Amino acid sequence: MKLIFFDEIEVPSRLQGPGQTIDLQEMVDFAKVWDPLPIHLDEDFAREYGGITASGPYLLAYRIRLIHRMEKQPAVIASFGYDEVRFKSPAHAGDKISLVLDFESKRLSSSKPDRGIVSMRQTLINQDGQIVLTVLDNVLVRKGTN
Repeated sequence: MKLIFFDEIEVPSRLQGPGQTIDLQEMVDFAKVWDPLPIHLDEDFAREYGGITASGPYLLAYRIRLIHRMEKQPAVIASFGYDEVRFKSPAHAGDKISLVLDFESKRLSSSKPDRGIVSMRQTLINQDGQIVLTVLDNVLVRKGTN
């Protein structure tokens, strides 16, 4: 994995990571603990809605997993929080989900000269090109050492 430092991030620019397939057992086990609604657990109940769907917390966690599996990723120190979280379409077991990072803005930190603040839209996309989730993440990113 290669870290991308604040000074290397161009606005606008995009990074796309590889896809990963959602595993049914993992998705259901997660929902049992974190979001035990019938739509996430019960096949009979969920059949009417296209099958068991991934919970929102699972998709947010999946997004983080995909960030850490990218070949290149921002040198993040901390996240200031998420804005504009939108669940656009359901995700199901067997879906291959990819992550796209769109860098929308950046500015140097006014108090710490070795870092900057970057806003990046993170989008989960399924194998059919449908947007599953979008999040605007505001992160603190290290500057390079040059």
